[in-house]
Amino acid sequence: MTSDDLSPTAADGPAGPELDQVRHAFLTARGDQDDPRWAETALVALVFADVRIDAAEACLIEAAGLVQQSQESPEQLYGPAREWAAEQVESLRGDGQEVFEDPLRFDLRESVLTVLGLAAGLSALFVASDLLWLLLGSGSAKGLTAGLALAPLLLSAVLVALIRVYSWSSRRFAFPVMVLWCALLLAVCSGGTAAVIVPLGQTELLGSRWWMIALVGVYGLAAYLVATVWPPRPAAPRPLTVPEVLAGGDVGDQEWLERARAVLRERGDLPEKRISAVLREAQDHAADRDARLLEEFSSPRSTPAPSP
Repeated sequence: MTSDDLSPTAADGPAGPELDQVRHAFLTARGDQDDPRWAETALVALVFADVRIDAAEACLIEAAGLVQQSQESPEQLYGPAREWAAEQVESLRGDGQEVFEDPLRFDLRESVLTVLGLAAGLSALFVASDLLWLLLGSGSAKGLTAGLALAPLLLSAVLVALIRVYSWSSRRFAFPVMVLWCALLLAVCSGGTAAVIVPLGQTELLGSRWWMIALVGVYGLAAYLVATVWPPRPAAPRPLTVPEVLAGGDVGDQEWLERARAVLRERGDLPEKRISAVLREAQDHAADRDARLLEEFSSPRSTPAPSP
């Protein structure tokens, strides 16, 4: 990764208590107005590199401490903000720390919110389709049935389920097995969705097709209410104790190989045979040196890149 990959503008940056705390920490470190601007640029770069905002804040608060001790500017200590952020990203990935956001991995709350949000969007697409047919003079749209009203919700649920299965299986199985899992889920969900929508589509009309406009608001309001009454899990877990940190860092060879295989699968550009060959090379190298894989290669996320 280069600094060019971390080049958002400050105008696109996050806002909120984390950014305010980082600004305050750098402002009080030396009392120089330029320091908070450096910190804001670094925070934006870290967040755009998918570092969790609480982890990015922690990195910058630590950096502010050194600025306060040395009374040198962050530019003098660390160099340009975006280059420093790129170095932090590489360090965090190399240490194997789980501080990166993954848009394809979400918990139950996020899954429900995504389903409802997608349902509102699909309802809007249905309305746009009806408008297009009307403008083209292809006749008026048919009435709204219970099956059509539920279709956006069910289709959205299938899509979210497919994403979750893909995210789960891509780290655990070879590519053909992952595709098989996704195809199996798609077949089951498609059949189940059709079994619900088709019979309900033959029932009595609920009203004009233009009631689909109301469904956009219904699904959108449902998403808002769920987000309001169902609080998200805390972004920052409790601090780990020293024994927990030591235990978490003690990774046996077999667990190291499993984690490293998952990391290489995530790259998406290596066949399973090549991944196995890379891991065998790592094992042989560690055996030759009579060392554990963790001692020889550090975190599983820093698995040696395969040679061309």
